[in-house]
Amino acid sequence: MGWFWGNANQDPVKKLDPGLREYLEQEAPKKKYVPSTSVPSAHGPSKPVDSQAHPSKQPAATEDNENSKPSVPSASLYPDGRYAHLWKTYEPPSDYGVEVQGASRVIEKYKSRNDTVHRAAMENCALEHEDLTLCFQNGNLQKRLMSRMTMCAEQNGKFSRCFTTQAKFLKALGYAGSFEWDEEREERIQMHADTLYHEMLNYEKQVEEARAAGQEPPPLTSLFNPQENPQERKADRTPGSLEIPGGEAIPSGFKPSKPLEELTPHERELEIRSHYAQLDQQKIYAQEASPFMKSQDDARQKRREKAVGWLGETVGKWVT
Repeated sequence: MGWFWGNANQDPVKKLDPGLREYLEQEAPKKKYVPSTSVPSAHGPSKPVDSQAHPSKQPAATEDNENSKPSVPSASLYPDGRYAHLWKTYEPPSDYGVEVQGASRVIEKYKSRNDTVHRAAMENCALEHEDLTLCFQNGNLQKRLMSRMTMCAEQNGKFSRCFTTQAKFLKALGYAGSFEWDEEREERIQMHADTLYHEMLNYEKQVEEARAAGQEPPPLTSLFNPQENPQERKADRTPGSLEIPGGEAIPSGFKPSKPLEELTPHERELEIRSHYAQLDQQKIYAQEASPFMKSQDDARQKRREKAVGWLGETVGKWVT
């Protein structure tokens, strides 16, 4: 059975405009049009070509497909080979230098420690914070207006002192100072800081009661070293010197948050202990980042040697 119109051997696009024909060929670049030279069979589809009849053609096509596929790196997230050229240069974090990891840990620890200490101090001052909140909310209208006018000065002062002092106690005791977090250890330090703070408040209350009764105030003992004999320390004091529990000497270059004359004896001891704890923490940071610092010093020394060799000793040292 032939075609319903025309000749089957005639090219159907032969009579098209050359410009239109060129446009159609550009729109289908993968498979160029080839005129048909055989008449379609009316008895059904032609028999497929047996792959075994041409054994030399099939392996060649398989090899071409394998060669066209890019090699997939083991770290790639795309098994189909996408972005293989980018994954070739990928290095997992475990392959980085130890010195870089140490410097990153120090920076991260330095940034997060203050937040961790402040959260613990806030937990220890939960009752003071609750009293401050209730001061603004409870009472009749007149009392609430008065609280807003005074900004709850009494409750606000208690909470501010609790939060600031508890944070200093936590730092002085080494809270969140280690790079390895130990839940039990940090919890013991947090509870100990809260205990020391309330011992300080109890002593101040006893001093006020003794002065109101015209009696001698109780002996001053150290919060951090309660086994010390306060009588021996009192005998060693020079006239006019500040009283600091524990016999702590004022370190050189020490800059307290307030003048020591304006602080209570226990607050002076706490300021000095916090200063020493900060120095110890800086040593821990320096020890952790020492490989990174050493690598930086070695690289700087190499650059200096090259610069001295090129530009002379004076200019080379000045440049580097």
